Amino acid sequence: MATLVEFRAQNPEYNDMPDLALADALHSKYYADIPRGKFFEQLGVTSAQIPGAEATTSLPPKPVTMQDRIMGAIETPAIIAGQVGQMVATPLAKMFGEAYGGYGTPQGKEMGQKAAQVTSQQFYQPRTETGPDIVSAMGKALGAIPPTPLSSAGTALSTLAGPALSQARNIVAPAAITTQQRMAALLQPKNPQMTGMGAASTDQALIRQERALQQGIPLTKGEQLQDFGLLKRESDLPKENPDLAKALTEFKQRQKQDILKRFEQLSDQTGAEYADPTAYRKIGSLVDTQLVKQFDAKKLKVDEAYQAARDAGETKQVVDVTKLDEWLETNKGKAISVPAINSIKADLNQLKKVTNNQVTVDDLEELYKSAGQLGEPGKPSGLFMKQVKNVINDVTEGAGGDLYRTARSQRKELANEFENTYRVAKLLGTKGGYTDRAVALDDVFSHVVLDGSLEEMRTVTKLLKKGGPEGQQAYAELQGQTVQYLKDQLTKNASGELSFAKLKSAIDTLDREDKLTYMFGKKGRENLIDLRDTVQDALVKPQGAVNYSNTGSVVMRGLDQLAAIRFPLAKTAADIAKTREISKQVQESTKYNALVDALKGKK
Repeated sequence: MATLVEFRAQNPEYNDMPDLALADALHSKYYADIPRGKFFEQLGVTSAQIPGAEATTSLPPKPVTMQDRIMGAIETPAIIAGQVGQMVATPLAKMFGEAYGGYGTPQGKEMGQKAAQVTSQQFYQPRTETGPDIVSAMGKALGAIPPTPLSSAGTALSTLAGPALSQARNIVAPAAITTQQRMAALLQPKNPQMTGMGAASTDQALIRQERALQQGIPLTKGEQLQDFGLLKRESDLPKENPDLAKALTEFKQRQKQDILKRFEQLSDQTGAEYADPTAYRKIGSLVDTQLVKQFDAKKLKVDEAYQAARDAGETKQVVDVTKLDEWLETNKGKAISVPAINSIKADLNQLKKVTNNQVTVDDLEELYKSAGQLGEPGKPSGLFMKQVKNVINDVTEGAGGDLYRTARSQRKELANEFENTYRVAKLLGTKGGYTDRAVALDDVFSHVVLDGSLEEMRTVTKLLKKGGPEGQQAYAELQGQTVQYLKDQLTKNASGELSFAKLKSAIDTLDREDKLTYMFGKKGRENLIDLRDTVQDALVKPQGAVNYSNTGSVVMRGLDQLAAIRFPLAKTAADIAKTREISKQVQESTKYNALVDALKGKK
């Protein structure tokens, strides 16, 4: 228990009250369960000051043995460290206790006193009588020295608590009034609260931690609370005290591994077998093989249908090509930049000359094939040759018999699925008459998933989904590689650090087109968004967050100042206190769980 002198140092607002009145008020309000005489004795109030105090008999002092002197000298550093910790921590504990119970209320004052008492008892207590005597003698010696740069440094012990207490009071006092948030969603109608936080920050801390647990990614206390001061402390400790903060460094390393592991887990859940940064060509080959296989199978059926119509003589019917002549005349000016138009015109004129203007369905079918070979997907020739084929379809509409009409219907379906859709037509490569692939196998993933719109992506993926087990597996590879791509964006950093900015950009881009929902379903999309947000909690330090943690910095700076004092054992005491403080901070950051502490009514 603090003495009355210490109490006044910590609470100067009571300095105008006489010792007896103050001691009596403290006893009646907070310590009535302790005998009055004993309580006054603990406060350091002499028996002469206590009305009605019983007379006591003083026994002769116990002789001090050499062993007592030696043991007292040994425990002196621990006593100094304990007093330093008491002086700093006790008023802070009192202030936080009052904040929890309510500033200015009897309950708050009572809780503040109890918190201070419990905190004070946590520090080292003397085991010998000579140890406190040595410390007291050192204090008196320092107090007798006139103020100098050396001796004035000794005031660090008494001045540490001031800045810390003032700063902490400014932080907690206003927050305590508006907190006491209930957790109705977690337990019962009346639930524990997290103190010292506003409603929004409390709710958000719980959401962050629950989300992180679902993703299997641990968060530090600063990351759960998104408290700027805590985040800064967690960043600085490993740099300034690498040995003492080793557990925090290892925590962050495990966190990084768990983040990457989570992406691998999601990729595995798609059923992909080859998702890997080096597998883009392999996946491109699987997708291409399935598309070509389906195209060739349908093209064969179309060819067989046309052959049946030819064998039945249905393609020998003469048709009027006036519409095609008119189209070629209208677009002759475009032929300067699209030579394919002149090629079609030349072929049509040759057919007219050979057939004496008796152009048949068969003749126009050959011209249709030429237009398909001359048109290049994604370029002007592809656009104009598509128009040529549409005109030919109009010219031959209704011609021939049932077999020819069946063949035309099958060909139209083939064109809609493979030829008239840019994403598919370009993937088919040599189908359009090219000697080289229009899309390199390494670029197939980007061509299908990243570059086009959702509708364009669907034109490819719906074919894969209908392609049986092999086509469905090719689609699963695209899903798995999408997750791998997101992971690649996260790790695409020359420094080896994880880059949230690139990950966020990649996820947001896919999400804007609703591609995440299309590829992974609503729940899968929500899972990826939660993963993005958890990675943000772990990697991104918010700007302008309230600093709840600079109190710790004040303590550490004070301990550093104490270590510089050149009197016996001071540096040792400071080192002990500093080691204890850092270890406590590291454990606090790595073991904190917002959900658990909320249930306990803690912050």
